[in-house]
Amino acid sequence: MRHLARLSLVLLTLAGCAAAPAAQSPPPSTPAASQASTLRPDLAQQWRDPSGNIRWPAHDGFAATPVLMVLPPGLLIDRFGSDYGRFFSPKGASFAARALPYVCASLVYRVYKLDQPLIAWTGAAAPWFDQPGGATQIETDATAAQLLADRVIEPVAAPDANPCGK
Repeated sequence: MRHLARLSLVLLTLAGCAAAPAAQSPPPSTPAASQASTLRPDLAQQWRDPSGNIRWPAHDGFAATPVLMVLPPGLLIDRFGSDYGRFFSPKGASFAARALPYVCASLVYRVYKLDQPLIAWTGAAAPWFDQPGGATQIETDATAAQLLADRVIEPVAAPDANPCGK
């Protein structure tokens, strides 16, 4: 239950001592080979390093210092990609506002309901990958798969509307 490790950060926040999470590259949500096939074909070379790897934005993709929050049970969150990622948004945030380098239609879209309070970093997504950003980004310590296993979140039926159309 790694997500409970954030509890100490909440206590530090209450004491006025918390800092933003350390900058790190997001872990891939799918193996590198399959990620390459879902990258937008129009993605400019400036978004790749000399080895062809994706250049992720600094600060885990937050436009400013994120805020540590306790998200309430009942909140609907969603994500594009596998259950091995740690980044979510409130249900309904547009794909472009998430500033992702992928072809939306090639990604799995999932919606979850929080069954327990969830400690997470929140803030606006930075503009990146020629996308506007601005969606509320939620970064958790645990992957969606871990949160599902710990019964912190549960899957709910995705809407019939195409989430890529936003």
